[in-house]
Amino acid sequence: MDVVHYINKSFSRPLDQLNRKLWEFNQNMNSRKRIKDYLRFHNIPKLTRQEDKEVRLYFKSKGYTLKHTDWHAYYKARSGQFCLEYIPRGLFKTKISPKLNQTIQWPALLDKNLAYRIFRGFNQPERVVQNINGLYYINEKQVSHSKAVLKINEISELLIIKPSLDSGGGKMVAAFKILGDVTSYQNLSVEGLFRLYKKDFIIQKFVDQSEAMRNLNPSSLNTLRVVSYLNNDGVHVLSVNAKIGGKNNFTDNYSTGGFICGIDQNGNFKSKGYAKNGAILEETLTGIKLAGYVIPNYKAMINMVKSMHLRVPYFRLISWDIGINSLDKPMLIEYNTYNQGFEQQICNGPLFGTFTDEILAEARQ
Repeated sequence: MDVVHYINKSFSRPLDQLNRKLWEFNQNMNSRKRIKDYLRFHNIPKLTRQEDKEVRLYFKSKGYTLKHTDWHAYYKARSGQFCLEYIPRGLFKTKISPKLNQTIQWPALLDKNLAYRIFRGFNQPERVVQNINGLYYINEKQVSHSKAVLKINEISELLIIKPSLDSGGGKMVAAFKILGDVTSYQNLSVEGLFRLYKKDFIIQKFVDQSEAMRNLNPSSLNTLRVVSYLNNDGVHVLSVNAKIGGKNNFTDNYSTGGFICGIDQNGNFKSKGYAKNGAILEETLTGIKLAGYVIPNYKAMINMVKSMHLRVPYFRLISWDIGINSLDKPMLIEYNTYNQGFEQQICNGPLFGTFTDEILAEARQ
């Protein structure tokens, strides 16, 4: 069951205890199958008996029972470091996220179309046409279907279309241009493109990004994944990594040929990047050495994330995707409250860092 189905079902009627347990079981089984298949395919060994024992005892001391330690084996193999505090994907999705993030109660806040209102005043990609629940909008004014089609046909530059709900991992995110009577995407007309996406989607102009970010891979919008945590003391940035697209790809996704690299607290790249196929990189495909490469306006980006998080306190843990525009200013691309930055643990160690004990305790309350 995907997150949107789960949210919608939960929003329409409360889950009874049995449905909740079935959902948790399915999430855990999917998570375990995913990691077991990866470990098997890449011949990654399990933890040693002592490591396995230590991990289970650590989480038991926090009130959690781990069914397996495969995710710890994965992060150990990819990062080269064994850590007790790595957060397994299944545990996060079934126990931590539902407790700290009110995703079920506030599903509409996850609509990318609504981000322009929630985060008004912060830089975001220029929107062209929005479809919200089947209705078309231009500049927050409702327009007819025909006017929406006409608006797109008038634009000659590169555009991006994506679902406004549940588009994690680059799913259904497409770039296109108008070429006469059709678009460059599958030779569909604008009418055909609208029919393909049905409803709840957004069309934006492609971001003219910072030279420093563009040089990492010119074909993609290369972004920063920032994980933040909100507690009584304010907003804390837990982890930051760069997401860099693969050759000729226009998305930066790790799952579609890109790679990730950790960013230190001063905004400098760490020395190693990691691709999904297991490759470890020390430079980009464009020949840029990773170690010490500087993110423009890093402190401003961190401050922007902290300010934005305060506008949505319904979500205590958020993974933000931030671009840097041509003026070297940070720009919100999207924010995630369910599919979060697990791969950060390869680059930067345990996801929650020094807040691990606090967050695990919060999720147990």
